[in-house]
Amino acid sequence: RPRKIILLYHAVGAGSQALDITLFAQQMQWLNAHCNVMALTDLLNTPFDKKKIQVAISFDDGYACLYEHAAPILSKLNMPATVYINTGWMGESVEQRKSSDPSLGHYHDEAFLTWEEAHQLARQGWEIGSPGVNHLDFTKLSIAEAKKELAASKQAIEARLNNECAHFAYTWGRHTKSLRRDVVDNVGYRYAAAAHHASWTKKEDLLALPRMNIEKGDSMEDFKGIVLGKWDYLQWIHKVKGLL
Repeated sequence: RPRKIILLYHAVGAGSQALDITLFAQQMQWLNAHCNVMALTDLLNTPFDKKKIQVAISFDDGYACLYEHAAPILSKLNMPATVYINTGWMGESVEQRKSSDPSLGHYHDEAFLTWEEAHQLARQGWEIGSPGVNHLDFTKLSIAEAKKELAASKQAIEARLNNECAHFAYTWGRHTKSLRRDVVDNVGYRYAAAAHHASWTKKEDLLALPRMNIEKGDSMEDFKGIVLGKWDYLQWIHKVKGLL
């Protein structure tokens, strides 16, 4: 049935938590054949397609494997994506690339994008969003502290890439009404992505967008089921867990 969904990825490659490159390519080819894949901003601002499921692709954390593995696959299919980058972990050059720190919630065995790679992704049509300067649970910070982090990351992205940074993503999908309204909205983000499993409707809060997580252990049949709605029962589980 017609619907809009946002997919959530992290890493694609050989890392211990990364999605296999071949499987990712198969997923993207299937989406290209059966769905209408578009930029996240377009997904949120265009009418519903009566014939195809509309899909936006997003990546959290900003790992270098996205530039190396995911971007070439998406480019061949002319498919855009959104990546949320922690500006405090961006390298100034390949030689100064920063490695992930699992103790902070990063994926194991990964490294982060450089600013030049982020610039190249933007040139390819990717939307560059922010999850803050650092990988933090902003629900545990004061409003003033959270504002400082979110404003600094937004300003850095806009200065470096000469583009508006309209998108934000909550670390681990954790958010509160105060964080949404008094921080994210106040700082100037137009959209914010959460992590509860649901399709997007016009009734959804633009500062708490649902996203469907795609993990390493998901098979191709699992992936199709997620996109087609066979896994939508997860939204009720997430509601019980308070992720909405």
